[in-house]
Amino acid sequence: MFPSRSDATSRDVPVLPRYRRLQRRAIGFFFLALCVVVSLFGWLLTGQYQQEIRAAEARASARSNVMTEWAKGVFGQSGQALFTLAQHVETRGFDSADGMADIQGAVEALTRYMPLINEIGILNDQGRVWISSRDNRHAGIDISHTDFFRSFQQGGQRELVTPLYWSDEDRQFYLYHARRISGENDRFDGVVVARLVPKTLMDALQQMRVYDGESMSLVDGSLKLIARHPVPDPPALVGMQIDDPATRQWLTTQQASQTFTARSPLDGRERLFHMQRVGNYPVLVVVGVDVQRQLAGWRQRGLVLTLAMGGMLLLGAWGVRHYLNRLSLSYRLQSREARLDALINSLQDLIFVFDGQGRFRFVHAIEKDKLLLESQQALGRHYDEVLPATLAKTFDKVFHQVQRSGQVATFEYPLLLGQQQRHFHATVSPLASHTHHIEGVLSVTRDITDAKQAEVELKIAAAAFQAHLGIMVADARGNILKVNDTFKRITGYSDEEVVGKNPRMFSSGHHNAAFYRRLWRSVMATGSWEGEIWNQRKNGELFPEWLTISAVYDAAGELTHYVATMSDISERKAAEQEIHQLAFYDPLTGFANRRLFMDRVGTALKELNRHQRCGALLLIDIDNFNHVNDTLGHHAGDQLLQCVARRFGQMLRDTDTLARLGSDEFAVLIEGVDGSPRQTHALVEHIAKKLLAALDEPVPIGEESAVVSASVGITIVSDSQRSADDYLQQVDMALSQAKTGGRQSLRFFDPSMQAALLAKVKLEAELRQALENQQWRLHYQPQVDRHGMLTGVEALLRWQHPERGMVSPGEFIPLLESTGLINDVGEWVLEEACQQLARWAPSPLLSQLTISVNISPLQFREADFLPRVEHVFQRTQAPLAQLKLEVTESLFVEARDDARDKMLSLKALGVRFSLDDFGTGYSSLAYLAQLPLDQLKIDQSFVHQVLESKANAAIVESTIALAKSLNLDIIAEGVETQTQQVWLMAHDCHAFQGYLYGRPVPVSEIEAMVSGRFHS
Repeated sequence: MFPSRSDATSRDVPVLPRYRRLQRRAIGFFFLALCVVVSLFGWLLTGQYQQEIRAAEARASARSNVMTEWAKGVFGQSGQALFTLAQHVETRGFDSADGMADIQGAVEALTRYMPLINEIGILNDQGRVWISSRDNRHAGIDISHTDFFRSFQQGGQRELVTPLYWSDEDRQFYLYHARRISGENDRFDGVVVARLVPKTLMDALQQMRVYDGESMSLVDGSLKLIARHPVPDPPALVGMQIDDPATRQWLTTQQASQTFTARSPLDGRERLFHMQRVGNYPVLVVVGVDVQRQLAGWRQRGLVLTLAMGGMLLLGAWGVRHYLNRLSLSYRLQSREARLDALINSLQDLIFVFDGQGRFRFVHAIEKDKLLLESQQALGRHYDEVLPATLAKTFDKVFHQVQRSGQVATFEYPLLLGQQQRHFHATVSPLASHTHHIEGVLSVTRDITDAKQAEVELKIAAAAFQAHLGIMVADARGNILKVNDTFKRITGYSDEEVVGKNPRMFSSGHHNAAFYRRLWRSVMATGSWEGEIWNQRKNGELFPEWLTISAVYDAAGELTHYVATMSDISERKAAEQEIHQLAFYDPLTGFANRRLFMDRVGTALKELNRHQRCGALLLIDIDNFNHVNDTLGHHAGDQLLQCVARRFGQMLRDTDTLARLGSDEFAVLIEGVDGSPRQTHALVEHIAKKLLAALDEPVPIGEESAVVSASVGITIVSDSQRSADDYLQQVDMALSQAKTGGRQSLRFFDPSMQAALLAKVKLEAELRQALENQQWRLHYQPQVDRHGMLTGVEALLRWQHPERGMVSPGEFIPLLESTGLINDVGEWVLEEACQQLARWAPSPLLSQLTISVNISPLQFREADFLPRVEHVFQRTQAPLAQLKLEVTESLFVEARDDARDKMLSLKALGVRFSLDDFGTGYSSLAYLAQLPLDQLKIDQSFVHQVLESKANAAIVESTIALAKSLNLDIIAEGVETQTQQVWLMAHDCHAFQGYLYGRPVPVSEIEAMVSGRFHS
């Protein structure tokens, strides 16, 4: 009726997923910004930290260089003093008193002017103290056991500084700086030794300026503390062993310095140390910078940056929280609107809101095809502009009525939507404001088209209840509630006799309990069952019906009723039975037809191996059945077949199958024969002889009777791997062999038959290619007169096989006729002969020769034979007076008039005819006189024995006399001896053909023969 609500007012957007998406996006953005800020601050702090560390390393290195130069100076002074003293000793020697006095004075002077040196001593080459600066208090002491002395005595050392030594006498550590005294030829004469006091070094070290947290240390080669600034607390820590594996490892390398961070073993403060070697002396300088003091500024800046970052993060978190709060509020508002929209959209009814003037303000419609106008076009327009005039007039009355009364009003109306008429029910209600003033109208409209349709369908259902189908309604317990008239007519019961009863009363007893269990299981599982069932009428008659049972459920899914529809299918079943009879049984004899027979053969093959049994197929052909049909009529032929079928059926067992496969062809399937194939062979042969014996008695046909015979082909069925067609082919081959044996013959199939058939099939296939591959040849056999002069030739067909060479005509002529190839090949022979006549026509020697061409009766009987022959004549332009067509008596057994008419037509063209193989067949002499013949040909079978057989001689004489009486030429074929020719000439036969005059040869030899005789 009305347009749909505007799309702009709909809430189709999925609110919750969108809110979740925005919430995740905001939180993700915040954490991304957090990661960026933290990473940036971390990068700044890391960079500044590394910068501070590098500055500390640089300062430690610089201070270490200064201290190293100081240490080099200290040891350089002592080394120079020792060098001077050693030269003085080497110059003055130890022998004179003056020399000793000078050396003593030099020692005391050096001790006095160098406070770093505690004591100077001179050792002889045996390691005993010779002179000491301490009043020779140590003179005579043997120190040859010391390491430093041995290094001079044994290793040729020039100068060295020892690690710290502990003096038990003075209770303190000393360093020894020693130098070698050399005599003539660099002889070892002793050692000059200066004892250095670590305290003096420490006092000198205190003169250097250090910053808070710094340390400057001097360490010997064994990592014992020599001196430190500031002074260690307590000072007795001098000589303390520093145990650092990394430093010991470094001492083994050639590196001049190293930098590392460690906690000081003296004061426990973490420092960055720079360790450096002092020249070639076994002394190390170690300068330490307090890491914590060095990083104090960096920590302060880091604190400031951290506070700034924290403030930024708090500000960002507050912004995100504020955004999420607003987003949550928006989500709640949208959710509230979405729920309202969902509530409205769940209503299938159409909802329209009008203002007080009747303009559309709101529209809701799920099915927009029920609207007259798009919602956007309708909003704000008056209903008079949208609704059809009739509906607008009706709604106008209701609209004003509701406004005046404030009461709900309803009305129904039809409306044409597109091409469909629909019906609606509208409920119109007033819309009041908070002051109870009516501001507009609400219309809730429902499509009641389906309800209207249901009413119509209910009426139709009521009418259908009385339709041609029988209908029965039962309650949930199966008790009958109602039946229609068709049901009563089919079953014969009245309403009173069935209402309240159970349908079991119609049971026929045809089905068992399992059938009914399956039926009701289907109804319970799927809600229905449909199928064929046999029931019983009131009069006790059993009948088939097509029954459909449906279960009916209410809205709650509870079973309430069963509805059954039925139709009497008795007539249909009878028709199906008739169709089955026609499909599987021969209508003439009532026995199985080919289709049913092949089905049973297939079934028998499946059962063959399962029961280890044999079987057999018999194929029976009635001899000369067509003769009975032709002489007595087809009705008599049908009676004959019916009688023969009955006799065969009486000879067979109940388990055997008799079938009529064709017009006069019967087949028998023998199944379930126990025993070996040999025993099966004997049993089947016995049955076959019984079948043949059944035809011994004449068959009555009306008031007359006919004597018939049959031929039987048999194959033993023992191999289930073969198909039914294979066995049928075998038995067909066996029947063909039986027919060659004469009447009342039977033959069993053997593999040689199949081999012969395969060879025949192969030969047939090759025959079909022979014409295309130009394998046919024409040979010509001479025909001569009484003087031996060549008068003509007979064209004889030869097959030049590519593998077998020349194939005998006896092999391929029957195949050409049986396959129908004789028509094309015969036409080729005729055309080749005509072309040869045309080629001979200009020659005086060859133009008088005739060519005889054999025409097959099958070729001659073809409807298009005459046009095809005439077409050959037109193509070749042969002299037809020299053409002679040879036909046989069998041509005139059937359709003699048609054959005579064709001969007359060809005779009119100049063609001559010769009757070949005369005397071997059967023909009416009276009819023979009516044929347009020119020549009779005595068959070679009579000529061969004409001298030995009086009968043959009589036949030949009769034939010659007949030809004379009919004014026909006579020629004898098959003449092979001179005596035969003499005899024939004596009996007035003067034309001959046979090996005596020449075998069939190619045309070139014929031409050579004529040319040779002419020249001779």
